[in-house]
Amino acid sequence: MNEHVEFTVKAEEDLFLTGTENTIRRVTAETNYSCLMLKTQRFSSLFRHYAKYHGLRKDDLEYYFVNPLENEDTPESVHLQRGDTIMVRKRRKPEPPEAAADDNEFIKDMRELLDDEEHMDCVFLVHDGGGSGGEGGGQKSGSATGSPSGVVPIAQTPYSLPTSGAKRSITDTYSDGSSSHVGDASASIVKKEEDDGARLIEIRAHRCVLTARAEYFKALFRKGLTTSASSGIVTSFFRESIDCVVKVEPTFPARIVRYMLEFLYTNRIQAMAASPGSGPLVAGINTDDLLCLLHLSDQWQLRDLKRLCEHELIRSHMSTNTVARMYCATEDFHANRLAKACIEFIMENIREVTGNVAFQEEMRHYPHLCIPILKAAADMIPEPVHKKQRTGDHGGSANTPGANVGGAGISSSPVPDSDA
Repeated sequence: MNEHVEFTVKAEEDLFLTGTENTIRRVTAETNYSCLMLKTQRFSSLFRHYAKYHGLRKDDLEYYFVNPLENEDTPESVHLQRGDTIMVRKRRKPEPPEAAADDNEFIKDMRELLDDEEHMDCVFLVHDGGGSGGEGGGQKSGSATGSPSGVVPIAQTPYSLPTSGAKRSITDTYSDGSSSHVGDASASIVKKEEDDGARLIEIRAHRCVLTARAEYFKALFRKGLTTSASSGIVTSFFRESIDCVVKVEPTFPARIVRYMLEFLYTNRIQAMAASPGSGPLVAGINTDDLLCLLHLSDQWQLRDLKRLCEHELIRSHMSTNTVARMYCATEDFHANRLAKACIEFIMENIREVTGNVAFQEEMRHYPHLCIPILKAAADMIPEPVHKKQRTGDHGGSANTPGANVGGAGISSSPVPDSDA
């Protein structure tokens, strides 16, 4: 015998029928609605009946007893008894899922990976600047003084080492007495550099990270590149794919290479984390360092890093003292976004910039770059307003066509013939 159960459906809140033009309250909060169901009957029938009876959309409502009720549930499966109450309310939007991973934790892990030398299999050989521009200065970049424009030149900017960084002199050895370079090929390179009197610094990295982040390094470390030739198969590759040693030009000091590696590992540079307009020296990285990093990113085709450098130069480093240096660098480093921003800044501050001695000295070496500035200045000059030529005498001359129409003595302008 089929058993029934009697219960109540109670509105937890006001229930509305909502549309684009109007909203109607159908059920007031705390309103009870008595129901009778078979114990084995699915609640989908209750959901359909309640919504139809009260003039509501079924999909706009949700029901719960001790747990949310689903279409397949029955009074028997949820242990509903006589006199129990089921609550109904407007369907809640599902909560967004939690993030799969914490970005800060990922950045922290990548920084630790950057400081861990144990599994690093690639070496950058960087020229040590020596003197006050060396790696062991122990001062922050913003501590030097004496620059008239407030920007410390690269050769005078000390860089403080991280506590667990990957710097090691070429002459250092491991505890077993072996040299600190990688393989015999790298040893011959180091020997040659030492014969030339240059002191080099090793900065280590993971080749897999470099190749995953940059097409330049992917091509540099590629092995077994084969091309078809008339004599057979020719295998060609770069020397770096064998010895895993990248020789860095003397133009780029060690701190610039470190900034580059920090970006490749973490997709950001911590020294740039400063508020806009905080001056030419921002959190340990100055204008000259950014221009040098822009040069490196252009040479090694690091597009994202190049975009970051341009953005940071525009955001925090552009001034009447630095805009000429940035603008002249845009041609050598193919920085079109920075060039456009420099021209806009010059136009907005035309008197101050053109009267600046640094601007005049820089533009003397790049006279052809004055042409885009002149074009931008010409666009700012309003075009002269030409007066319309009078086509007739308002006095009603007899020689003017249509001077007297219908004997009224009213002068009319002639309509030009569009076909002439």
